[in-house]
Amino acid sequence: MAERPVPEKFLVAFSLAGEQRELVQAIAQAVEDRLGRGQVFLDEWFEHYIAGDDADLKLQEIYARRCELAVVCVSGRYGAKPWTQAEHRAIRSRFMQCSSPAAEPRERQAILPVRVGDGEVEGILFNAIVPDVRQRSVTESAELIIARLHLLRPDLAAEPASTRPSGPAWPDKAPPLSWPMADHSGARAAFAELLTAGVPWRLLRICGISETGKSHITRQMLANVLAIPDIACGRFDFKGTTDMAREVGAFVQELGVSVPATSLRLHEGLDQIVAALRQRARPTLLIFDTYEMAGETQEWVEKSLLQGLMRATWLRVVIAGQRVPEPSGAVWATVARPTVQLELPQPADWYDYSRLHRPELKLEQVETACDLARGKASLLAKLLGPGG
Repeated sequence: MAERPVPEKFLVAFSLAGEQRELVQAIAQAVEDRLGRGQVFLDEWFEHYIAGDDADLKLQEIYARRCELAVVCVSGRYGAKPWTQAEHRAIRSRFMQCSSPAAEPRERQAILPVRVGDGEVEGILFNAIVPDVRQRSVTESAELIIARLHLLRPDLAAEPASTRPSGPAWPDKAPPLSWPMADHSGARAAFAELLTAGVPWRLLRICGISETGKSHITRQMLANVLAIPDIACGRFDFKGTTDMAREVGAFVQELGVSVPATSLRLHEGLDQIVAALRQRARPTLLIFDTYEMAGETQEWVEKSLLQGLMRATWLRVVIAGQRVPEPSGAVWATVARPTVQLELPQPADWYDYSRLHRPELKLEQVETACDLARGKASLLAKLLGPGG
C-alpha cells in the first residue's frame, strides 16, 4: 500500500501509549475512513516522516500547531512514558494558548481527551470529562471525534458513516432459518441477528457443557449460510485438527480462497486465509467449533482474528465450545455479544422436536428415551429425528 501523504495540517492527531495501540488504531482508521487518507495522524502511519533524531520536535510540532484536533488517549501508561510526556507538554502548551482571551472561542475545543485505559495523566484535572471509548463501539468513538472536529471546522465535509461499499452486503433483515433442533431458541435468535447489516456486534460466542448440541448448532449455521447468496462461510472444528490438511481444506471449500501450504503451522495457515478474505472484503462468516481444543491457535484467534473484527465490518465470527474467549480488558469487547449459554434440552423440548419427524411418539416414550440416553443430545437427535 502506498505511503500516506503528509499534509500541511492534519485534521486529527492521536497521541497515545503503545499499550493501547490496537484500540486507538481501529478508531483512527474509522476516523480516516470518514475524513480521507492522510488527514489523520497516527505515529506508525507516518514513520517515513517522523523518523530521525528530531522525531520529538516533529511530534511536538504536529500536536501543538499542525493539527486541527489533538486527541489525547488517556491511560496510566500514557502519563508515565518520556515520549508521551513530551507530546503532552506540547498539547498542554496549546491548551494554554487556546484558553487565552485573545484566542477564538472555538479553538478551546482543539484538544479532546478520551480514556483508553486505567490510570491518570498529570495535567488532566479530575473534573475534566474524559469519554471512555472502551465502552463504545469503534463507529461510536469515531463519531464522537468527528463531532468534536466539527465544532472547530463547521464547514468540514466528512463521508457519512452509513455509506456502504458497492458490491455484496449483509442483508437488512435476517433470512428464514432452518433449525431442526430441540430448543436452543436463544442461539437461533442471536444467529439470525448476526446475519444482518445493522447488528451492533460481530462476534457470537456459544458456550455449553458436553452434549448440549454445540456442534450440531454450528453445522446448522453453516448449512443456513451456504443457502444465502453472496455470503461466504466456512466452519472449522478444532477437534479435527489431527488431520489438519483435511480440516483446512473443508474450511476454505466455500470461502473461495486458496488452501494454504501444508508446511505452515495451523495459526499461520488460518492467518493466510483471513488475509486473503480481507483483501476481498465481501460478507463472510467464520465458524469455529470445539474452541477449548484450539491449543496454541487460541492466541491467534484472540489477538489477531478478533482484534481484526474492530475494522472488518464485512466479517462475522461464531465461536462455540465448552470454553470461549472472554472479553475482559480485550480490545474486541465492543464487537462481542454477551455469550449464549446453552443448557441441556429437557424431555419436553425433545418431544416438540420429535413431533416434527415422528408424530406417533408420546411424551412418556420421549421421557424414557431421555433417561436411557442420559440426555446425550447427539444420540437423542438420531433416535427422535428423521430416520430414527
